[in-house]
Amino acid sequence: MMNKKITFLLMGCLMSGVVASTVLTPNQNQQSGQIPSGYAELEFKLGDGNWTKQIYLPNNPKNNDKIRISSSAGYTAYLDTSNIDIPLESIQINRGNTFDFIYSESLKKWRINSTPSAIVDNSSVQNIISNQQIIQRVHLKDGAWAKKIVLPSDVTNNTVMLIESDAGWDSSIDTTNLLFSSNFNLKKGDRYWFVFNQKLKKWVPEYIKPRQINVSSVGTQLNKTDSPLTEIIFGDGNWVSQFTLPSSAYDRDRVIVKSTATWEATISNQNINTSATLKLNRGDRYEFMFVKELAKWILVSAPERVIQAKDLNNQKVPDPKQPVTRVKLANGNWQSVINLPDRAQINDKIIISSGAAWSSTIQASNNLRQTIQTGETQRFVYTSQGWQADSSTIDMLLVSSPAVAEKLGANAAKIRLIEGFDLTNVSAENSNAKFYLRNVGYLQYKTPGSKTLNNVLDIGRVDKVIQNERNRLKADAIYYEGDEEGCGLAYLLVNPNSNYMIGSGSINCGITVLRHEFGHNMGVDHHDTAGPARGLEHPLGSTIMGGNSISYFSSPDLFHPKYGYQLGGTNDRDAVTMINKNAKAVSLFK
Repeated sequence: MMNKKITFLLMGCLMSGVVASTVLTPNQNQQSGQIPSGYAELEFKLGDGNWTKQIYLPNNPKNNDKIRISSSAGYTAYLDTSNIDIPLESIQINRGNTFDFIYSESLKKWRINSTPSAIVDNSSVQNIISNQQIIQRVHLKDGAWAKKIVLPSDVTNNTVMLIESDAGWDSSIDTTNLLFSSNFNLKKGDRYWFVFNQKLKKWVPEYIKPRQINVSSVGTQLNKTDSPLTEIIFGDGNWVSQFTLPSSAYDRDRVIVKSTATWEATISNQNINTSATLKLNRGDRYEFMFVKELAKWILVSAPERVIQAKDLNNQKVPDPKQPVTRVKLANGNWQSVINLPDRAQINDKIIISSGAAWSSTIQASNNLRQTIQTGETQRFVYTSQGWQADSSTIDMLLVSSPAVAEKLGANAAKIRLIEGFDLTNVSAENSNAKFYLRNVGYLQYKTPGSKTLNNVLDIGRVDKVIQNERNRLKADAIYYEGDEEGCGLAYLLVNPNSNYMIGSGSINCGITVLRHEFGHNMGVDHHDTAGPARGLEHPLGSTIMGGNSISYFSSPDLFHPKYGYQLGGTNDRDAVTMINKNAKAVSLFK
């Protein structure tokens, strides 16, 4: 769903005029950035020595109240957008910037008060001419309407474009310079927010107002989409027992199916790239995206059922209702045996996590039987042969240099390392990588004489203190965090080797370093190297081994959940295949 907010740098945004009758500065406002209510027109001015970092528009305005924010300050300020009708997390305000806002009582939001681009009425094609503002607006209405809108390409990076229609006639947006050729029709009430990406030379949709349809009006099948984002609504008196997505659609069109109905419905697997169970119950929400090159809808998101082990009847997991069912074990929430369901659909998954002090046996009717121990997460997938294990447990020893505790405090040092560890497991699951890490020990220790992370690797892989602890705990892998020179470093192991299964990171960098360096240990290289097992770099978000800005390893089977681009290629930029090839062997090191 394209409604997640994102922060952009907005520079030199000259809006339609607000002639403020009152001028207020931070120093006159008790150094506060909360602009007070009660002014029909107000200018909030920032300057050197008269500045505040966080700015908030008034919380109790009246309809058509106007606020101008201007800055001559050398420092950047940030405008909170929680009560502004714009899908950005915040607006950066720099020297020379001026922004005008007007309050809409009907929206209960502040709106950017900008002059829309001129529309020649009844033109067949309207090429929008950039006004060089960072936030631009196209407003279609009766008397200012065009059949097709073409967005400009001569704009600066991160230019924001709002396209909205109040016209009685339908229009469309030309998709030539859009990220994908989705079905960008424009009907009355539609609103689209785009941001221009200079590297891609494309307009990227940041927010699309969904076209909502009651399922009772379309019946058991949606024949076609007429919007990039369609919401199918189920409810009491607005329900069908089974629902099927269209056989085709425009590239990267999306359909959300959600329900408030008392009765359960089923989403058909027809035209979808998964055969997993897709039951729709009250409160459930599924999102699908049509991928042209697959000629299929892919499942972007789905509800998950979470079950506490103590609530299982006869120690048995109930039949799946969604693609993923989670079972939690803990002290006081424990069963000695967990029986997997007898009935399921191909690709259904059961994920079992244990924090219990005692082990449990997981078993299924096809003679699958294995043990789960404290700290483990195990995943099982239903196949034509029944339930099969779908993950291996890799035990990791975490080593933290005392220098980290000296700088951050002992608790913060440990929490930081565990957060990076947890992010690695999240990323593995997101990517369908067949492993989970288990934390089997935490050692405060500095590799003797290490000044760089290269020293850490050379010393750590043979150091007696580390290796003795590793052997005692039977850890398959080691990760070290210190304050040594560097950001992160690990051995690249295309072929698993227990003697070199160590990665390292420095507090000079963030907590995502662990998942990146562990990727090297599992045989994956950077995006700018040769070979198929490498990361993907992309201007809208790079995989873990390609820039490490999104929580995915590269794979041709994965697509960015928001922007829709493929996160890898067949025999090219496919980290997950390499990781899965090596996971079992690594889990058997100790």
